[in-house]
Amino acid sequence: MKSSNQSEFVCLWEPTELASTILSASGRQVVSHWISAMAFLDENQHPVLLAMDKQSEPSFNQLVHAVNPGFVPAVVLNELLRKGVVEQLDSGYLLLRRSTYVHDVPSFDTSPGVRRKTHSPGRSAGRRYNDGT
Repeated sequence: MKSSNQSEFVCLWEPTELASTILSASGRQVVSHWISAMAFLDENQHPVLLAMDKQSEPSFNQLVHAVNPGFVPAVVLNELLRKGVVEQLDSGYLLLRRSTYVHDVPSFDTSPGVRRKTHSPGRSAGRRYNDGT
């Protein structure tokens, strides 16, 4: 994983505690890269849908190989699907479920069972949609 240029990464998101608990080390690394590497974020710095097709970009294989070329994408994908971290859409893309990551900002209250943001004009709460949509 190349991290020589810090501008290639953002610290807007972090994996949820549950995701960090249920995933293997390789699964955690892939999710962490997906939510922090600019190459895998959209213009609003949200994780992009990843193509399953190796010819399309960005693809899940590219993500896995960016983290560690020794990881087998199919093995990582099977774990993420089995644990409910990603969803394979009919369009052939992978969606990182919103319940897998949360804002990594100091204005969040992180007490058990509560995850809320104090009001800050001009900033969204970061929840774009439910996983069920």
